[in-house]
Amino acid sequence: MTYFRAALLLSWVLIMSITAYAVVKAGMNWPAIYFGDLFVGHPWRQQFNTDFLIHLLILCSWVFWREESKLKGAIYGFLSIIMGGMFGFIYILIASYKAKGNVSKILLGHHFNK
Repeated sequence: MTYFRAALLLSWVLIMSITAYAVVKAGMNWPAIYFGDLFVGHPWRQQFNTDFLIHLLILCSWVFWREESKLKGAIYGFLSIIMGGMFGFIYILIASYKAKGNVSKILLGHHFNK
């Protein structure tokens, strides 16, 4: 679990650094760039962005499902789509501490006790 948590933290630091660099170099206009590449960009960018979008939608569904409060689940799910790993890595890291490293509880959230 220690290596997993370290990987999450390292991933979060890396994505935050790359995001800061992108904002400085290209500004905050990520939706136009992302969706432009999704529909009319290079075929491999289209493939990657479609794969990534599906990944984010599945992550959103899981976050919503595992939260007991559906309002909190909806907010966290929305953040997982909009922010990707910037939210997801920290969400899973915090969940790992709340679950005391129990992988089943991390994955199942409030469903663990049922």
